[in-house]
Amino acid sequence: MRVFIGIRIPDYIKERISEVSRKLESKVREARIVSPVNLHITLKFIGETAGEKLPELAEILTESLENKAPFTAEVKGAGVFPDERSARVFWIGVNSLGNLKKLNSVLETALAREGISKEENRFKEHITIARFKSTPNNAFLKELLEKYGGAVFGKMEIKEVELIKSGLGRSGPVYTTLNKTPLKM
Repeated sequence: MRVFIGIRIPDYIKERISEVSRKLESKVREARIVSPVNLHITLKFIGETAGEKLPELAEILTESLENKAPFTAEVKGAGVFPDERSARVFWIGVNSLGNLKKLNSVLETALAREGISKEENRFKEHITIARFKSTPNNAFLKELLEKYGGAVFGKMEIKEVELIKSGLGRSGPVYTTLNKTPLKM
């Protein structure tokens, strides 16, 4: 099964983000919109994992985060990966004053000891809201980026990290929480 470590987005922020998603969906035929129920921040993509490894991953998560306190992050701005000329992903930004990057680094190191490949300096605090099947209309994309580049979607309290299974359902991906690890000091 495919798994990743992530943080779920609260409903009040999902509602604010959905305005951008609706505009993308209505004007950009190349866009595959991420369902609001699936919006999340990925801390570490693990990939295909055997079921018997899940308890070990949950334990690594618990041990890695045992002295990490909850924190607040601001959901703000918008952008694309890799760049406007060849956009493949539309994202909403997250600013945690580096706290998410620290969690990512701790998890990368702990999981690397278990043979899971480490991705150096690739982590970017963001929420993917759409993927593009092909390069979208640059003029409309530029308009959206200008409109939402500085938009504030809200603040969220990050209190837990989840081990999440990604499966395929009839209408797209289905994310199932396998384990929740609270952040606490």
